Amino acid sequence: MSWGTPEDEPEELEPEGGGWVPPEARAWRHPSELHVMGMAAVATSAGGWRRSAGVLVGGVALLAIAAGALLLARTGASPGTPTLDTIPVGTAAVTQCCTLSPLLARNLEQAVVSIEPTVGPGATGCGVVVSDRLVVTTRAAVADARTVRVLAATGRMLSGEVLGTDRESGVAVLRLSEPLPAAQMDVGDTLGEGSPAIAVAMRPGTGDGAPQPEWASGKVVSVGNPPPGSPTTGMAQITVRGAAVPAMPGEPLVDRKGRVEGILDSTDGADRSFLPSSVLLGVTTDLDTIGRVRHGWLGITDTTLASGTGTRVVWVDPRGAAARVLRAGDVIVQVDGWRVHSAADLRSMLYVMAPGTRVSVRAVRGGHVVRATVRLAPSP
Repeated sequence: MSWGTPEDEPEELEPEGGGWVPPEARAWRHPSELHVMGMAAVATSAGGWRRSAGVLVGGVALLAIAAGALLLARTGASPGTPTLDTIPVGTAAVTQCCTLSPLLARNLEQAVVSIEPTVGPGATGCGVVVSDRLVVTTRAAVADARTVRVLAATGRMLSGEVLGTDRESGVAVLRLSEPLPAAQMDVGDTLGEGSPAIAVAMRPGTGDGAPQPEWASGKVVSVGNPPPGSPTTGMAQITVRGAAVPAMPGEPLVDRKGRVEGILDSTDGADRSFLPSSVLLGVTTDLDTIGRVRHGWLGITDTTLASGTGTRVVWVDPRGAAARVLRAGDVIVQVDGWRVHSAADLRSMLYVMAPGTRVSVRAVRGGHVVRATVRLAPSP
């Protein structure tokens, strides 16, 4: 990505040895590059894709037309149309309240689990399957247990080993005894203020039956800020306002394409605040691979702009990571191409980056855009 510098001030802040390091040459990954252990990865050469695209398009189009014609001839309906008897209880109504297709709703439900204590009845929360055997949830959902029972959407009861919990972010990670379908996670700036959003909780059914999905809709009222009433040092979250219906820790927040944007961390009346997927995947990777979370630090103190469009540098540690490249008064607006909404947002981004990570920081100084490449230091 080209950051650019002001035409009337060709200033580029970059310490010696700076520069972008390609993913294959570094041990860390930005949230946009994270892949939780066990998740399928597809590596495609951009050049090879372009060369083969022209050859493939014609053949794929002909096959699609032939397949569609065959399905229409056999069923008399458009291919892939779900029917009510193939949709689990609860998803038929989601099209009316939340504009999410029943097919996407059904697919998501297969990746959401109900979490129960190993002793005693009742669910303590929900979780989202991020790989075939890993589930991300919150500390509140596991209640400091080492093992829990996990009820899948199909009614299967599995055991879940708690790999670890992270006190600062509130994230917990489970390893399942058997694989389950994984959800599609989104780590982009997809949801903004005013965006429609959907949450689903999987509540235990009657007896030993499958859990029942409970959907709720609302609109995003805040992105990149701590939940209402939380300390300013809290983790950045996505806050959604809707009907004040019962909520469960760990229930996923979903966009219109059925992608998980976060999981429920706290509620305040009609407001629900969700930890974003970038934090979830970063913490999951660390807990699964090294059993703890490592995170970097810029060596600054900062404060959120009233407009919510960045965070202003108040102080720079003269021996810190950002010494000589950032100044008091600079407004940080992007990190590695990701928008920074607030001081909490910046902390959350750095929280899932290991010490030693090189990050590109875009800031506004005196009305001009400048950039800096900074090697993160360990957090104090």
